[in-house]
Amino acid sequence: MSIEQVAQPFYRLARPDFGHIVFTRGSSIPCLWPQAVTFARERGGVLQSAREAIAFRIEAGGQDQADLYHATRTVALYLKDGGAFYAAIDDATDPEQNIILARAGEGSAAYQTRGRWTLPKTDKYIRGMLARAEKTRRMFAVDEKSPLELATEQAGEVSDFGNHHSMKAILGDVGEGYAGFLAEKCFSKGWVYTLTPIDLEPLRLGNGKVEVRLVGLGDEKFSDLYAISATYRCDGTGIARGVLPTPIQLEK
Repeated sequence: MSIEQVAQPFYRLARPDFGHIVFTRGSSIPCLWPQAVTFARERGGVLQSAREAIAFRIEAGGQDQADLYHATRTVALYLKDGGAFYAAIDDATDPEQNIILARAGEGSAAYQTRGRWTLPKTDKYIRGMLARAEKTRRMFAVDEKSPLELATEQAGEVSDFGNHHSMKAILGDVGEGYAGFLAEKCFSKGWVYTLTPIDLEPLRLGNGKVEVRLVGLGDEKFSDLYAISATYRCDGTGIARGVLPTPIQLEK
């Protein structure tokens, strides 16, 4: 276990790549995404990203509901370009840049009334998120099949799971650490859910529009540890956890 509880109710990870942030306690019950955003904001932070939530899970040893299904601020924008479908991943911390942090209520209403949240690429938030995803190379062509079942076994510290293009876009540098974490728990495969071309074709996204979905850690079957889903909607639920920069006053 490599998390340290500092001033109530904060945690810090004992790893230098996350030394700049602290984590709040998780919510006691699963929250709808708008409530998850509010939960983190009321504690002075923003909702965790998928990368941050996985890093906490790796270090927590099951503490504070770390192994349950979690909501994140990580957004998957699905678009069509040149006849092919792509997903763009972004999880900016600024509510002026991240559409989930700013407009989760709008998304929830859209999903509940229309079953989709489709927005034009000219939307201020969408335009910025797509530009960042392209700049940071967090875009990938969607696969024909979902879920993908990818081996967690590593050869030379590389696994099919951690090295898959979707995992590199969603989890970045913690993907291989998570593959090792799963393998140690005897999960030989990790599952990755995305929308597929069959899912996306009826949405008619070639018309300058994108479909907004969210990344959650877990899936509908409650396989919370080994599944990552970039298909979720604001009317789904998950444990909420906030993250804050460390320049706050912390005392043990």
